[in-house]
Amino acid sequence: MIYHVIPAVVVLGLVVIGQIIKRKRIATYNKRAEFTVDFNNKFFDFANDAFTARRMNSEKYNAVIKDVDKIQEELGMDGVINGFVDPLKGIQGSNYQLFMNIMPEIRTALSNVGYSVMDERINQLMGLCEDALKRHIGNLDRAIEHEKKGLWNPITCMGEGIRWIVGLPVDVLQWAGLYNDGRSRRIKASFIFKTISNLIVFIGLVSSIVTIVLGWDEFLEIIKNCIGRK
Repeated sequence: MIYHVIPAVVVLGLVVIGQIIKRKRIATYNKRAEFTVDFNNKFFDFANDAFTARRMNSEKYNAVIKDVDKIQEELGMDGVINGFVDPLKGIQGSNYQLFMNIMPEIRTALSNVGYSVMDERINQLMGLCEDALKRHIGNLDRAIEHEKKGLWNPITCMGEGIRWIVGLPVDVLQWAGLYNDGRSRRIKASFIFKTISNLIVFIGLVSSIVTIVLGWDEFLEIIKNCIGRK
């Protein structure tokens, strides 16, 4: 009986670990979405006020500028334009970071009243910024829904638990200071790591189900027989 209980306990532990991971991920997505929405409100409140009064409110400006680097990092590729045509200079740029560039553009535009070409560029940039923020919020909302769908699925939770164990050596090296956070993420996102991780998850799921049904001794006997036939 004990040989059926132990595998069941191990599987249950993996499922619990996986659900904890999913809950933490959902909380992180919610926090990121809340920050993005908050920045969206502050940014457009500042911009609308600035172009209505044709001057900058220092308090609103400071509330926005202190989070510009953070929002650009949060948006990632959602906040980067691959090809941007500058109507003022007539040139095309690539990998244009929206929020790193629009704040100095707003300052310049406010100091050049009546410059229609500059106003055109600002309007274009404002539209791109609005699209980027809304698109990113939508991506985060979809990620949250995706995680919630698998929250009570024992198979997906168990898979998350196994992936966590597979990635634990990389995390340990990061905690020890041998890897930085960026390198750790790159390793886990690599094709080789994902392939190995998914293979281990598949083997783990199949072996866990078989072990619970047959028991550990019977499972080992099947493995020995398969090896013996070769």
